[in-house]
Amino acid sequence: MMKVFRSLDELPHGFPRPVATIGNFDGVHQGHQKLLRDLVERAALVAGTPTVVMFHPHPLAVLAPNNAPRQIQTLEQKLATLESLGIELAIVIPFSLEFAQTRARDFAIRILAERVGVREVYVGPNFAFGNRREGSFNLLKEIGEERGFLVGKIAQVQFRGARVSSTAVRQALVAGQVALARRLLGRPFALAGEVVHGDAIGAGLSVPTANLATANELIPRSGVYVTLLAFDGRRHRSVTNIGVRPTISGSSTEAPLRIESHVLDFHGDLYARPVSLEFLTRLREERRFPDRETLLARIRKDVERARRYLAWIERQAPALAGVQAGVV
Repeated sequence: MMKVFRSLDELPHGFPRPVATIGNFDGVHQGHQKLLRDLVERAALVAGTPTVVMFHPHPLAVLAPNNAPRQIQTLEQKLATLESLGIELAIVIPFSLEFAQTRARDFAIRILAERVGVREVYVGPNFAFGNRREGSFNLLKEIGEERGFLVGKIAQVQFRGARVSSTAVRQALVAGQVALARRLLGRPFALAGEVVHGDAIGAGLSVPTANLATANELIPRSGVYVTLLAFDGRRHRSVTNIGVRPTISGSSTEAPLRIESHVLDFHGDLYARPVSLEFLTRLREERRFPDRETLLARIRKDVERARRYLAWIERQAPALAGVQAGVV
């Protein structure tokens, strides 16, 4: 099980030969995964501890809140993904205005070399660190030579000729392109949360829905999606609407954004359960229909399209879709 320390003060000494990387790892996308897998492999070769040093919240959330990117994962989602990739030690440094003043050389010496005790450090192609991002790969390598730890760089990962990045994932999600985001992430984008009570409109239409309350900052564009709702260790096929339900809400400009999932072939109580909602593809825009009967007819059509898509993708690309044993 991965050890998680949420401050440097909590961190004990004694982890064998930390082989580390540093960053925010927003989304833990394919580029991050390449670095992390190489890190884990290297740590195994030298009998070291694969280690991630990360910051929370995102530095821009502290330094320039109006310009801070919406995070792709919650911190807990991120930690779970890191653990799934073989990371054994995660050090979450609380980022504050005071910490932001740390000079690059001080960070490398006092924190990496002396506090964490790194033996090797690997970073991505655009790595920078310290106050005002003054520290470069070359500076870190120079300090490593002084302090006795190795510093290496991992090559970038590309998709369709462009570098895989957290920005590209965010852009895909904002555009509703969840299938593209899935390819950039190497897994479906997921919202974590809890099922809460709604107003039972779906049940009244004979298509009951689970209403998700989530702490995730980034929500895909409004629309109808093919999804998997995971709970109790299993994924359940589902169709999800994100939006303001214009057919129900009418012309109200104050209708809240809702995330409502109709779980296929499931009859049970999901209220107050923790769930994860995984997005596979987008079916259509949310739209206003003339009446509830027309809405219901379209929902049934969406469900049939979702069934066909799920049947196809489970045959053609189960690993790509994240569909595997345990889907019901």
